[in-house]
Amino acid sequence: MESVSELADHVDRDPELSGDEKETTIRMCGQDKRCSVFSAKPTVVKSLLDHDHFELGWARVLADGESRHVDDRSVLPPETGSIVAVEGAMPVGVLTVKSKPRANNNQSSIVNSETIDSSVFE
Repeated sequence: MESVSELADHVDRDPELSGDEKETTIRMCGQDKRCSVFSAKPTVVKSLLDHDHFELGWARVLADGESRHVDDRSVLPPETGSIVAVEGAMPVGVLTVKSKPRANNNQSSIVNSETIDSSVFE
């Protein structure tokens, strides 16, 4: 089984979705210490899979025109096909809404792989 970050090499776009349908969502409630993250945007999916604190919950794999929901990490990466969407969890402590904008307005820049001291999540 490959590491989550090595799975990023198996990400591709979902030809069944238009650009407007490739969404990214971040959800958390009340006192949650973790947030749920979903994305079908390839650049964001790759960044999530490369992130040290992203825990993959499931992946959507597209192969031979068939889409399947894969919960078992041991069957990833797919022997054929591509990962076109993921859902997982991250510590709330990795999220930041900045007071000043980034240098670009690209969604792919939302996820930063900067190393974070894990002790802040305890």
